[in-house]
Amino acid sequence: MSEFLTTREVADLLRLKQRKVYDLAARNIIPCVKATGKLLFPKTEINRWIQHKGAYLAETAPRPSVILGSHDPLFEWTITASGCGLPTFFNGSLDGFMRFKNREGVACGIHTQNPDLEDWNTSLVDSYLKQSPSVLVHWAKRERGLLTKQGSGISNIEDTIGKRLVARQAGAGAQELFERQLNLAGIGFDSVNFVRTVQTETEAALSVLEGEADSCFGLRCFADRYNLEFVSVCEEYFDLVIDRHAYFEEGLQTLFEFTKNDRFGAEVGRYGGYDISGLGEVRMNGCP
Repeated sequence: MSEFLTTREVADLLRLKQRKVYDLAARNIIPCVKATGKLLFPKTEINRWIQHKGAYLAETAPRPSVILGSHDPLFEWTITASGCGLPTFFNGSLDGFMRFKNREGVACGIHTQNPDLEDWNTSLVDSYLKQSPSVLVHWAKRERGLLTKQGSGISNIEDTIGKRLVARQAGAGAQELFERQLNLAGIGFDSVNFVRTVQTETEAALSVLEGEADSCFGLRCFADRYNLEFVSVCEEYFDLVIDRHAYFEEGLQTLFEFTKNDRFGAEVGRYGGYDISGLGEVRMNGCP
C-alpha cells in the first residue's frame, strides 16, 4: 500500500471536490508534497490533520442536491411540476433523517409524532438543529387513518385483527405511527397479518383498491380518489428539514415559489384531507 494519497483519494476521504483539495494545498492548509508535477498527501499526516484540524470540513462540504425522507403525493407532484430539477430518494422519515444528518441530501420530508403525542417532528429534530444550520419548514397537515374497500366492516383499529394489512418499509413514519396505534389498542403483533410491504402512500392505497389487502394505514386523499372507505385516526404534520444554505439555492427556491401560483392551488384541491395554510412557515430554526 502506498504511503501517499492522491488528490482524488483525499477528496473522497473528506467528501470534498478535488478543486477544494487543490485550494487547501495551495494555501498550505493541508499536508502535501509535490513530486513530478503531482500533489501527494502523506497518509499518516493526513489522518493526523483530520483528527486535529480537518474534521470540520466534512460538515461544511456541499450536500448532494437530493430530497430525502418520507413520500407525500402532493410534495412529489410539486417537485416534478415546478421544474426545480431536484432528484428524490423517498425511503421513509427515519431513514431519510439519518441520511440527512449524514449530509446525503439538502432536504428531508418527515412526519413523526412526538413521544408526548402533543406535536409532530420537533422531538426528532431538536437535538440535531441545535448543532446544525438547518430549519424545520412546514409543508402540510394531512388526515391519516384506515383505508378499506366499501363494506369491509372495519370501523376502528381493533377491527383490523385478522384482516389482510399493508405494511410500510422499516423507517417509514406511517409504519411507526401505525404500530403505535396498534399498541395503544392493545393489539399484539401476533394478531397482525401484514400481507405486503410497500414504499409509498400511493402503493399502499392501490394495494387495497386492487384487492391485495383489506386495509392500509394511509391518507384520506386516496380514499376520496379511489372511492375507498376511510376511518380517521389523526391529523399529522408533514414537515421538511432543510439545510439553510441549500434553502436559498435555485432548486428549493423554485420549488417554494411554485407553491404560490394558481396551478399549485388547483392541484391541492384534488387532495382531500390536506391543510396547506401553514406551508412554508419555519417551525424550528437551527444554529447559526
